[in-house]
Amino acid sequence: MNELTETHPGSWILVAGPRTIRKTMSTFVARLAERGPVRVLDCGNQFNAYYVARQVRGHFDVLQRISVSRAFTCYQVVATLEKATCGQAPFIMLDLLSTFYDENVNFAERRRLLERCISQITRLSTQSGGAISIHPPAIVSLEAEQLFAILSDAAPELWSQELPAPIFQPWRLF
Repeated sequence: MNELTETHPGSWILVAGPRTIRKTMSTFVARLAERGPVRVLDCGNQFNAYYVARQVRGHFDVLQRISVSRAFTCYQVVATLEKATCGQAPFIMLDLLSTFYDENVNFAERRRLLERCISQITRLSTQSGGAISIHPPAIVSLEAEQLFAILSDAAPELWSQELPAPIFQPWRLF
């Protein structure tokens, strides 16, 4: 798949890649909004309304079709998903795992909350479908890899962009 173009009722797409994939997701939101309402849950503070406005060439009616919610903790993500009603508008979740990388919440709790999210995502996708973007954590850990594995195993479809190889440069003292 070269480009995200649509969602499919009864399914959702997991989009994995570097943080630069946010432009792909914003363009996807704009394309969906040109066809009808779209629900966006921004978990990583990534939604750029100005970029989306440029994509739709400033058409105010298209911008009004986009409903945006933000979640800053994994608890808020779960609460928002549980309150959401099924509908004809597809959902887009931006950087879902960013709130689950918070090590101030113990791992067993983060895992339990992610599993609750997955069941809500499945429920929400029944009528309209959706897409979820994820990015690697700033600090790689075994726990983060496990969260990624849980989500990717649950995803009906995975769309990934290759991550750049990390560049290691030793610190210089002088």
